[in-house]
Amino acid sequence: MMAYSYHPTTGEYVGHQMADPDPMQPGNWLFPAYSTDIEPPTIGKNQTAVHDDEAWSLVPDWRGYQYWLADGTDHEITELGIEPPDDALSEAPPEPAEHLAARKRAAIAAALAAELAAGMPYTLPDGTADVVQMQAEDRQNLMGLAIEARDLVAAGETGAVQEFRAQSNTRYPMTPDEVIAMTDQAMAHYKQLLEHSWDRKDTIAAALADETLTDDEKRAAIEAVTW
Repeated sequence: MMAYSYHPTTGEYVGHQMADPDPMQPGNWLFPAYSTDIEPPTIGKNQTAVHDDEAWSLVPDWRGYQYWLADGTDHEITELGIEPPDDALSEAPPEPAEHLAARKRAAIAAALAAELAAGMPYTLPDGTADVVQMQAEDRQNLMGLAIEARDLVAAGETGAVQEFRAQSNTRYPMTPDEVIAMTDQAMAHYKQLLEHSWDRKDTIAAALADETLTDDEKRAAIEAVTW
């Protein structure tokens, strides 16, 4: 006699095997635990047969199925008896233009931060190529040097009485005029990076606000924005 086995927790059909005849009672059969002599029903697509210790029933089996909702969230069914919702999508929907815009703005901000962290290459008065650091604290230090340099120029100082520490941690003696030239260039570099960032963010904002563009066209315009 055939024994049809089912999972001890989920009850789902897991296979079959021949039951063993009972040597103590001829005509009786020894069934493994969690098995029955009742044959399970024919299983259709996305179904499985489940035994409840009395009878078989067919339940939805979408385990492993991945679907998306209109908001772009993705889901995977991991349990028996759960079916995809009526509004489930079999492929990821296009990313909303607003979400894409937010990602692009974040990428622009990250690129700006990376540029500032990299600093501004600069040739110091002694001919050494080094880097002027450009992060927030560094810019404050540069502004302080520039103010001091202008005060020294006003006082008629022309000697190398100021000191600048570059990214290499090397200290360079500099005249007030040299400090002014360096800090002016550094601030211009910073302004250029900011304007570069603003231009790209403005392009994104314009694409979002353009009511003549379809959603696909807005996404294409935003996607084209790079650092």
